[in-house]
Amino acid sequence: MKKRPVVLALSLMLMAATFTGCSVGGSHFAADTKEARTQSRPVILKMFTFGEGLSEQLHDMAEKYHALHPEVTVETELISSEYDSVLKTRLNSGDVPDIFMTQGYWANRTYKDLVVELTGELFVGQIEDSALKSAEWDGKIYGVPVSIQSYGFIYNKRVFEAAGISSLPSTYTGLEQAANRIKAIGVTPFANSFKEWWVFKHIATQALAAEEGDYEETAQDISQGKKTFKDLPLFGRTFDMIDLMVKYGNDQPLATDYGTGLALVAQGKAAMVHNGSWAEGDMLKADPSAELGFFPEPVGDDPSKARLMVDSSVLLRISDTSKHINEAKNFLNYIVTDYIKHYGWHGEVPVVKGGALPSGQLAADTIRYMKLGRTYPWVQSYWPDGFDTQLGALLQEYAAHAKSKDEVLEELTKAWVKLVKAENM
Repeated sequence: MKKRPVVLALSLMLMAATFTGCSVGGSHFAADTKEARTQSRPVILKMFTFGEGLSEQLHDMAEKYHALHPEVTVETELISSEYDSVLKTRLNSGDVPDIFMTQGYWANRTYKDLVVELTGELFVGQIEDSALKSAEWDGKIYGVPVSIQSYGFIYNKRVFEAAGISSLPSTYTGLEQAANRIKAIGVTPFANSFKEWWVFKHIATQALAAEEGDYEETAQDISQGKKTFKDLPLFGRTFDMIDLMVKYGNDQPLATDYGTGLALVAQGKAAMVHNGSWAEGDMLKADPSAELGFFPEPVGDDPSKARLMVDSSVLLRISDTSKHINEAKNFLNYIVTDYIKHYGWHGEVPVVKGGALPSGQLAADTIRYMKLGRTYPWVQSYWPDGFDTQLGALLQEYAAHAKSKDEVLEELTKAWVKLVKAENM
């Protein structure tokens, strides 16, 4: 299902400062480039991002940076759909933002020749080593991770309590039993936001992560024709999960968008929605008193396979064609050493050493699962560029009963191999 891109132009006007020497993030450092010493006109930085629910935080970040540096303008454009396609178009057309957001890990290979290497920058040293792995390629750093994000099932605690569910489900059997209890009290068990293709990516990666082993090796085996998606039995359970969610879900799931699904759960009209830690702010807008929790998506009937998906695979990168590279570095320095450290990123677990712990309900559950060691990394980071959108579209067709499981698995393998060949051309 192809949707029209939605562009939210935030135009965060930050008139910013000449960097002959300034205070950023509470520490003084002198600019060392000709641009910074001679800049006499306002600098315009363009930042291009994705992420539902980020607009308010971007405004806040902009205002706080403006208070420190009143001569810089940061114009932020947020795309809520088809982000990767729009970014590629911008990069290919020469309309390249100074700073842009992408996934990490294998995406570093895609962007390393298009962005500024940040190895050795002092602010990079403020990031947790475990989080910085997502920005590394061949021992070099090509971006800044901004948060530790997580996804799984978000549930309404009051609905679960009313249904008499005292133990969170960790198997398919337990999840269906919970769904029947919820249905018995007149509440829809699942709010399925299946209009959003990326929801299917998250459902599928849970099952793929449960395969465990060497994820990079598995990706290479598919690329080289040694394996197909039909050879991954736990990944195949993705279809069982979709069937279960549809059976006990809301009407017209393929017409239900991100915001609607979140609101249904926040307001207690549905019990669960498959989404991430970034969703809490929007859910509390729908009901400020909502009591929310996280539990991992089960994979089959082995409870040990139910682990929360947690990673730091969202990066900000600086284009190597930017006319204001030094200024962009200063802005990233502020984000890391000041903003994230003191205010957090969208209520999520901080990537910065000594960062303030978030107050969010979902962030607290994320930290709990991390301490228990019940997490998986985001395995989509090993996929070829563009595969996630094709997977989402194919699983939308499955949910619509337009394609069978076998057809989808076969087409997924073909799509993967085709994308890998295109990358290597």
